[in-house]
Amino acid sequence: MNKSDEQLISDYLEGNEKALTVLVDRYLSDAYTFAVKLTGDTQVAEDITQESFTKAWKNMRKFVPGNSFRGWLFSIIRNTAIDFLRKKKAVPFSAFETNTDGENVLVATLADTGPLPDELLARAEDARFLGILLGQINPEYREVLTLRHTSNMTFDEIGKVLKRPLHTVKSQHRRGLVALRRLLETQTA
Repeated sequence: MNKSDEQLISDYLEGNEKALTVLVDRYLSDAYTFAVKLTGDTQVAEDITQESFTKAWKNMRKFVPGNSFRGWLFSIIRNTAIDFLRKKKAVPFSAFETNTDGENVLVATLADTGPLPDELLARAEDARFLGILLGQINPEYREVLTLRHTSNMTFDEIGKVLKRPLHTVKSQHRRGLVALRRLLETQTA
């Protein structure tokens, strides 16, 4: 039986160390993917992911039951990434909003059910192309689209992570999709 995040947190706070392992395993991949999207650097994303889980572990007693653990964790990841990018003198803060290195993590997160090599190549090209298009839209839209479609978060969870009203998140999602569609039409025309 799969326990809810809240039950796992309760179990951990009562001394069950394995409950924390289950929580980490449940969110590690999504957390890392989100950190890569925010920083554009896989090595930095590893550090941010690790630091974020450490912060979550140290502050587990501060988690408010009834709230989304996933949303809480992603807020920690986002804030940790922002702090890192602010401290890093070589990268301007605007780099947090744009991914100019052309690297796309979507390829790593695609479900692998044993596709043929030509299918893998087509997927990689599509993901790379999508990453290029995402890099050309408003950073606020890109952030919402990434959380929604890469991390499978609900609009409510995204609103909590980004500290934006639900209607704003939905509007930014819709506008981001429209912007992507326009870019796609101009690229394929």
